[in-house]
Amino acid sequence: MANTLRDRVEAGFENWGRIVVDRPLAVLLTSLAVALGCVAGLPRVYMDVTFEAFLGHDDSFRVNYEAFRERFGRDEKITVAIERGQAAGPETPGIFDFTFLERLRDFHNAIEKRVPHLVEITSLINARDTRGDGDTLRVEGFLDPWPENTEELALRKERALSNPLFRNHILSQDGRTATLVLELQLYSSLGVEEERLSGFDEGAHATDETPPLLTGAETAEVVSRLREVIAEFESADFVIHSGGSPVMLQTISSSMARDMPRFAALAILTIAALLYLLFRRVIAVVIPLLVVALSVASTVGLMGWSGVPIHVPTQILPSFLLAVAVGDAVHLLSIFFERIRSGDERADALAHALGHSGLALVLTSVTTAGGLLSFSTSALTPVAMIGIFAPTGVMIALFLSLTMLPALLAIAPIGAPRGRLVSREQNVLDRSLAGFGRFATRHPRSVVGLSTLLAIAAGLGASRMELSHDPISWLGEDTRIVRDTRFMNEHLGGAVSFEVLLESDAPGGIRQPEALQRLAALGRSFEEESRDGVSAGQTISLADIVKEINRALNSDRASAYVIPEDPLLIAQELLLFENTGADDLEEITDPQYEIARMSVRMPWRDAVRYTKFFDLATADTETALSDLGRPVITGILAILVRTISQVVTSMAQSYVLAFAVITPIMVLLLGNLRTGLLAMIPNTMPILLTLGLMGSFGFPLDAFSLMVGGIALGLAVDDTIHFMHNYRRYRAQGMDLEAAIEATLLTAGRAMLITTTVLSVGFLGFTMSSMVNLNNLGVLVAFATLTAFLADVLLAPALLALIDRDATA
Repeated sequence: MANTLRDRVEAGFENWGRIVVDRPLAVLLTSLAVALGCVAGLPRVYMDVTFEAFLGHDDSFRVNYEAFRERFGRDEKITVAIERGQAAGPETPGIFDFTFLERLRDFHNAIEKRVPHLVEITSLINARDTRGDGDTLRVEGFLDPWPENTEELALRKERALSNPLFRNHILSQDGRTATLVLELQLYSSLGVEEERLSGFDEGAHATDETPPLLTGAETAEVVSRLREVIAEFESADFVIHSGGSPVMLQTISSSMARDMPRFAALAILTIAALLYLLFRRVIAVVIPLLVVALSVASTVGLMGWSGVPIHVPTQILPSFLLAVAVGDAVHLLSIFFERIRSGDERADALAHALGHSGLALVLTSVTTAGGLLSFSTSALTPVAMIGIFAPTGVMIALFLSLTMLPALLAIAPIGAPRGRLVSREQNVLDRSLAGFGRFATRHPRSVVGLSTLLAIAAGLGASRMELSHDPISWLGEDTRIVRDTRFMNEHLGGAVSFEVLLESDAPGGIRQPEALQRLAALGRSFEEESRDGVSAGQTISLADIVKEINRALNSDRASAYVIPEDPLLIAQELLLFENTGADDLEEITDPQYEIARMSVRMPWRDAVRYTKFFDLATADTETALSDLGRPVITGILAILVRTISQVVTSMAQSYVLAFAVITPIMVLLLGNLRTGLLAMIPNTMPILLTLGLMGSFGFPLDAFSLMVGGIALGLAVDDTIHFMHNYRRYRAQGMDLEAAIEATLLTAGRAMLITTTVLSVGFLGFTMSSMVNLNNLGVLVAFATLTAFLADVLLAPALLALIDRDATA
């Protein structure tokens, strides 16, 4: 940017300062009206912690999943496993004695009565038992009628353990663990009663509008009520474990609700303390905090107006924006109070502060927004939303810093500083900053050489980074859901599932012997064959029900547990099954038998470890079923695997776009292509060092840590712009290189140190989180922020010493 243009822009900001002084109430009320209009959206804000929320609505995996869910209901079930504890003694018959089963029945009935929003509960108490009675097919509850003696109970035990559809579904293979499987409603109950009542008044007009899905609050109510029942029934010989994605997601949501106020409070306390230590005036604490709080509230309010929920990753927004917004305030206040101490009138001090820092604030805000805007192209919806609303928040903070902040400074009583202000010569921080500058300008090759070695080491460390997407690992080892999920992996074959759908080309196509045989063979291969070291705990499809019916109609002979070769016989057997009143077929096929569903139960583990498995499973499914129709793999596990596949793509796109946005701004600011490109080196170092830290110390690359680079780049450029902006001003005044760098560090450097401290402490507050992923993110961003500051006070001066020592300003 040419000096004349820069001078005109700075003069324009100075004139704006005088306008604010002349009309402070008009500026204040206008900015307040804009902010409050945004803040009014806060009541509309809600949380969405579902796994599918990571993918866009047009993502093919999400489209397939939502179509599946609309047709067959939720695949996200809650599994409650009851283990026969050691208190029962080693000689007990496991779960098959009257004491245990009676308690299980009471537990089942209590859940059915007290837990809302459930479609169905399945356990040994009411599990489908299909039997033949002559030519009659009977489908009854497994324990209906209740066994009257130990002999009858022994027969039920034998029947249960020999039923393939029971194993790893409603009981473990060793017979010591029973389960209850809870299916939740797909749609919300909110407004249902009101709609019924209004229907009487309005003629009960039908509507094609899709009802809302079960809300997070309703899911939380399910889990909360379930935990109440569990607490009442659990004992030393009735040990209860609960798992499934609804329980996991509710645990994550609860952690978010606890953590977000904690993070915000810590950030506000840190900001208040640092502002008071820096300026020694109460007004210098109150005004920035008001502006900062309105910036954050306005941004979150805009999310509410836009109908965008808070996802797990987006909970970092308030703390991030608090830290960024206070940076704007600190740079303005530093110059303003410096001029006040020098004897300037309030109007002159305010105009000078805006003239000195206004352009730099705009450029730093634009570059920070540009770095964050790079996330908006991400295929991961929460990350993309950060890429939209974080830049929006940065620009809102800029707007309020250039309007509300100076307006309040124009009318508020400034007062005298409290306590003794340490002189600059005696100030340890100032002496340290000046020392950094002198060392870097006197030993530039040493600084650049050491930085090069660190960059090489960081590159080697970064090469060891590993991908991860494991929501359960976010919760920490001591969390009950983590322990319970591991129990289910070990004793029930898994705690998560995926679905295979086959859409036939013709009505009745999937009940043909060939189609059923193929489904059965594919299910066996999932259970018996290892793909990348993992196999299924259980598969259930229409083929299994056909085999169950056939065996029941053939005197329960084990040899009859097969699929008949006659398609007419299959059709007759299925008709008999339907005529019993059983509705189980609705969960695995449609009335025309055009669509088949196979549910595949898998162990829970990091989605990265399922990437190769899914490649193999997809290929095998295509080979087995593609000539019968259109096979599709979907379900929660497929969503998790799809999410991790988007992480690398999103990271590469975000980083490239961030550099593409920020580099031209740096070149434009510095007015020289070579200098602008060299100035990007200090901004690249924090990213490279942070990635090296991740690889060296085992921080996973996930949907959270992929954001570190973009955040670090945007924040690093803030410091670089303030540094370069002030450096060029002092060079233009005739100072030599070393004097200009020292003067820069004693003005902008102090504000840079304060903002670095605020950002670092604010993000280190994430280490207080109960969620491991936020702990990691806090450490990484704090590290990146600190290294960005060091790069600007050491590496940037060293580079300038090598290229600009003899240059004219």
